Amino acid sequence: MISLMRLIDFFLDPRMPQYLPCVKLRQLRRKKLSKIDFSAKTPVLTALTFDIESDFGSSASEITSEATEPFLQKLPALAKELHAVFTLFVQGDLVAGLTNQLRELQVEHEIGLHGYAHELWGKVKWFLSHDPISLQSKQELLRQSLNFFSDNSLAPPTSFRAPDLVVDMDTLRLLEENGFTIDSSASSYYGIPPVPTTPLGSTSRLLSIPITANPGPRSKMKYFIPYTSYEVFNMTWLTTSDNNHFLDYVDEVLKFQVNAGVNPYLVFLAHPWEFKEWANKGKYGYCSSHNYELLRDKFLLLGERYPLKYIKMKELTGTLSIE
Repeated sequence: MISLMRLIDFFLDPRMPQYLPCVKLRQLRRKKLSKIDFSAKTPVLTALTFDIESDFGSSASEITSEATEPFLQKLPALAKELHAVFTLFVQGDLVAGLTNQLRELQVEHEIGLHGYAHELWGKVKWFLSHDPISLQSKQELLRQSLNFFSDNSLAPPTSFRAPDLVVDMDTLRLLEENGFTIDSSASSYYGIPPVPTTPLGSTSRLLSIPITANPGPRSKMKYFIPYTSYEVFNMTWLTTSDNNHFLDYVDEVLKFQVNAGVNPYLVFLAHPWEFKEWANKGKYGYCSSHNYELLRDKFLLLGERYPLKYIKMKELTGTLSIE
């Protein structure tokens, strides 16, 4: 039986039918954005981020990490082809086993933290089967994760992304207390605007920079029930978007940011397991070793349209104007 808290979360989900009037207002604002002039010569700060986690994250029926090491081995070649730097959000419990590769990668790239073992760092969600961890557990898992970094000669992480993009205020305060300056955990799939915020107040040094999502809602239907979806800038979406839609999507995001008084930027997300073929995985049929080439080609195409400046997440601090 579904719990009361999950029922409450379901009815508060802004993608549900009861919020359609609000969605219509957002769609009207979206039409106005098409009139905004945006120069193709404007540099676009671009953060390519990868969540280094167990295969399939919270959806896994068993814990494996088959895709992780082969993926990390291929990252330097991809970075060279794109002339890019990356940010890797690594599960705390994987750090020790990946030490040699992470040490080599941190010379050019940023190593951030992705929880400890893909647990829930925020409130209960109706679409997730696992329950939130306590504040005491968060404190202990964060302590263990930071120790793994220091014990293995890795720079202390200053960027954090919670598993499943679920975070609460207790977690954010804990992050700030432990020296983090960037949190990238906001639930982009809810249509979180692609602009930075200071969730702990204007005097806080912790900046929230979510994965990019198109602010324009899409109305869909499932089982004859209307709902809203938002296109998140991730590997799943990238594999299903043709070049024209890809470029139009980015145009829309950048115009929204310019209108909000924010320097244009993009935050992209992918996972190691999305770059490997899997047998009998149903909804993971888009996962493929060919996704390396797909990712490269899409961003090379985008680079022909805009001057992309690849940047680490931690470098976004101080480069973006806050609304």
